[in-house]
Amino acid sequence: LRERLSQHIEQMRELRRSLETLQAREAAGEAERILFGARLVNGLKVVTATVPEAAVERLRQMGDTLRDKAADVVAVLASVNAEKKITFLASCGKEAVAKGVRAGDIIKAIAPIVGGKAGGRPDSAMGGGTDVLKLDDALARVDDFVSEKTK
Repeated sequence: LRERLSQHIEQMRELRRSLETLQAREAAGEAERILFGARLVNGLKVVTATVPEAAVERLRQMGDTLRDKAADVVAVLASVNAEKKITFLASCGKEAVAKGVRAGDIIKAIAPIVGGKAGGRPDSAMGGGTDVLKLDDALARVDDFVSEKTK
């Protein structure tokens, strides 16, 4: 019985690793698809997207992929969970940070629009809020923010 239990536990670990690998690949593929739709704002690729019911880790994986794929990217991803809470992730490439566009500043500018708070580093930041009806307004603010910072 112990041997069978040990085998089942090991099998569950392998399945969990396989699932995590698959989820990482899926997140990377979705991030690349989102990057394809980037808008050019003063020489930077600006991406905003809503990822339905995505876990925080998935948003981070997608943000890291976007930042690694394009040094000139400014990406803001949003997700709304089942409790109607919004999670934002901003990710800025090296060129964007060098031009004065910082992820933490972006999140600090858009989170209050949805009734939330935020914080983070220049290349990656997270925040959130609760006013789902204003989510589109918050994401629309990103282009203006980048334009103002890169004049």
